[in-house]
Amino acid sequence: MTVAATRLFLLPPAGGSAGVFRGWEDRLETLLGDALSVVAPELPGRGARIAERPPPEVDGYVRDLDQRYAPAPGERWAVVGHSFGALLAASWAALAHRAGRGPALVVVSGAAAPWRHSTAALLDGTDDEIWDRVGALGGLPAQIRATPLGRRLVERALVGDVRASARYRPVGPAPVGCPVLAVRGADDPLVDDELTTAWSALTTAAFTFRVLPGGHFYRSGMEDLVPLLADVLSAPTLPATAERR
Repeated sequence: MTVAATRLFLLPPAGGSAGVFRGWEDRLETLLGDALSVVAPELPGRGARIAERPPPEVDGYVRDLDQRYAPAPGERWAVVGHSFGALLAASWAALAHRAGRGPALVVVSGAAAPWRHSTAALLDGTDDEIWDRVGALGGLPAQIRATPLGRRLVERALVGDVRASARYRPVGPAPVGCPVLAVRGADDPLVDDELTTAWSALTTAAFTFRVLPGGHFYRSGMEDLVPLLADVLSAPTLPATAERR
């Protein structure tokens, strides 16, 4: 399969660094060809930016993304976000659209439309409660959960992301001006079909809804999204359909 020259941005779930997408570039470029350029932005408070304090609000993350990673006018790009990353993806796409440089595709995964419901509000609490609740969803690798050092490296970003997204309740959808794909896990305890399809209000272009096997992080992790992304990015247009896989 081939795809028109596109920069694909990958935005992580709460507490995640760019490293959670390690290997995606090779897999996607194998499927789609070298016209696809994969970028995993590093958010404040993790990875190479671990010394930085995470912003207290979603808008702060979005401004940071736009300042550091905004594609040039006329450049074709797409953005994928999972859970917390889905909120960032939709908000960043809307900001870019208002500026006349919006994306060709937005993919929101494992998240409810935030003007309808806050999934993060179900995870919020004390630091220990957030850690345990995200861990129960499969959102913390075993090697991170098993050591005090792993917790120290991840917890500030995790707690900051959850609390910022729990406070994020926009009054309504902000248009993104492009097709939108919304995905959830069939057994996700945080997000149902209705809350996921509410993302359709972001666009007057094609909206696609897919359900994949598994829970909040699907059956094998976020990597389960890769074949779906390859199919969608290689298609000339997104069909306006709902589909379970």
